[in-house]
Amino acid sequence: MKTSTDYLRSRMYRSRLQEEVYRLYRLKNMPLKDVMAKTGLGKGTVYRYIRNFESENPDLEKQMKKRKDVIPDDYKKLQTEIARLQSELKQEKLRADFYEEMVAFGKEVYGIDLKKAGTK
Repeated sequence: MKTSTDYLRSRMYRSRLQEEVYRLYRLKNMPLKDVMAKTGLGKGTVYRYIRNFESENPDLEKQMKKRKDVIPDDYKKLQTEIARLQSELKQEKLRADFYEEMVAFGKEVYGIDLKKAGTK
């Protein structure tokens, strides 16, 4: 007779096995025959595990799909994008500073508060 501990253990094993089957078949694009050979499961069981995993763990499934292997070219792309974004940020900071100086100059020379002039 199975105890509650045995039942829990088998359920945890099944959950891990479902995750592994999903990872192999959907993420690594391993052929069905290879997944069946590696896990020792039948065709119907593999499909059922995939379906169950997707329905029971939608958030984890989305995270696993988004995650991909990182290659050195990805680092180079990210570094160039970071450099581009930093230069854009510098330009926007200069633009904001210039705007603040214009507002201060307008108030000092003409006595007009440009911050309040646009709102009525």
